[in-house]
Order: sequence, then C-alpha cells, then structure tokens
Amino acid sequence: MAHKEGEWWSDAKRAEVVASYLILAKAPLVEAVTGVPAGTIRQWKTQPWWKELVEQIQTEDSQELDTKLSTRINKVLEVVQDRLDKGDFFYDSYAKEFIRKPVSLKDTWKTGKEMIDVRQMIRKEKPEQVNQEAVADILKNLAKEFASMAKKKVAEKVENLTPNTDIK
Repeated sequence: MAHKEGEWWSDAKRAEVVASYLILAKAPLVEAVTGVPAGTIRQWKTQPWWKELVEQIQTEDSQELDTKLSTRINKVLEVVQDRLDKGDFFYDSYAKEFIRKPVSLKDTWKTGKEMIDVRQMIRKEKPEQVNQEAVADILKNLAKEFASMAKKKVAEKVENLTPNTDIK
C-alpha cells in the first residue's frame, strides 16, 4: 500500500524505519528499504519518540542477546563440569579407543581463574587493588608490635636472671 502525501505514517512503519536505521545508519538506504523519504527520516530523528523507540529496540535486542548468551554459557559450563568430573578425552593407541584421563591441575586452575575473571567482568567488579600505603602502614604496625614483643621477652629474661653472688 503506497503512502499518500499528507497522510500520517503508521506506528508500525515508524518502528520499521527506526529499526532499519539502526542497522543501515543512512537515511537514503532506509528510504530505499522502507519507502519513507530520507528527509522525513532526518526530521523524525529529531523527535522525542525516535529516541524512545531506539532505546526500546536496543533494550529488546539486548535482552534477546542476553538470553542467547545465557543458553550458550550454560552449555559451556556443562561441558566444563563434565570434563572436571570425568576427565578429558584421550585416545589410547594401544587399546585403540578413547578413554578419559583426569584434567590436569594446571588446566583446572586456569579454567577456574578465567571463569572468576569473566564473572567479575560481567558483574563489573574490579579486581581488588591493593593500596600500597595501607600495606606499608600494616607492615609498620607489625614491625612495632614485633619489636615491643621482643623487648618484653628480653626484659623478662633479664628479670629472671638471678644475680650470681659467687662472682668475685
């Protein structure tokens, strides 16, 4: 159905234009695909409803992507758990069959570390940064405590010494 001059564009057509513009990023290309004139598209981009529709489409796309990624991540985690529980596949050339050997400690450690790093990245957590000044203060306090404990020990030993009256 062709659009007649002076008529309003439908909400569905506006949504199609916004979605097409998000993919193609150029009004003339969107005009070729949707039939809405490039001038109208440029004018629509200045309207508040355009931004709202862009955010809505991006949110929906983001949610769809999150769902797909979650499915794939779960499959990866299942494979990792299987390997950790049952071991890696290994071809035994003598028996001429695949067997499972336990996963090495190195591989297990690396996998665990990478999973923790990814989880922190997803949660936007920053790895704990050690404040050098705080560490220096703690070390100074420990040194003072050890020094005072050592002085107490020396003082106790000196007090426990009985004077030797046999010395002339």
